[in-house]
Amino acid sequence: MNQVRLRQEDIGKYRPQLLRYARQRLRDHALAEDVVQDSLVAAVENAHRYAGDSSLGTWLTGILKHKMVDSMRAAGRRSREELREEETPADAGGPPLGDPEQSLHARGFFECLEHCMRSLPRKAARVFVLREVMGLDVAETCRELAISATSCSVTLHRVRQRLRTQLAAEGYGGLAGR
Repeated sequence: MNQVRLRQEDIGKYRPQLLRYARQRLRDHALAEDVVQDSLVAAVENAHRYAGDSSLGTWLTGILKHKMVDSMRAAGRRSREELREEETPADAGGPPLGDPEQSLHARGFFECLEHCMRSLPRKAARVFVLREVMGLDVAETCRELAISATSCSVTLHRVRQRLRTQLAAEGYGGLAGR
């Protein structure tokens, strides 16, 4: 493995480009700042792994994409935890927050969706996450996963179909088609 020596300054020059990329996809400026900062820290800590096989910008964008996915997963976990925290016992003395039946149904849906996602083949799940969660276009998804546009479209169609079927079987048929 041929390693290229990177300096912190070399990596830092890409901050504006990475920030534009993250803001465009996340649509949350504060979150974009945090994710870019995490990416730059990871890049500096792992600079020894950069072999120069791709441009530095491509390598950093790859790190950023992974950090964005990690951030979205963490946000999903926080949402589920917040739903659990909103549930109050009937004898708590205060009014319940929101409709408990609706909260329970939503929590069940996300738990079911997460279970369905774990049952997918790894590459199929990555196609779905890149396209539907991160909002990458087909060309970006294909580049990231080294697959053809046809393969991407077919895989995405199959994943959507499988998720609809699994969610409908669990009683979430009305939500699955959205």
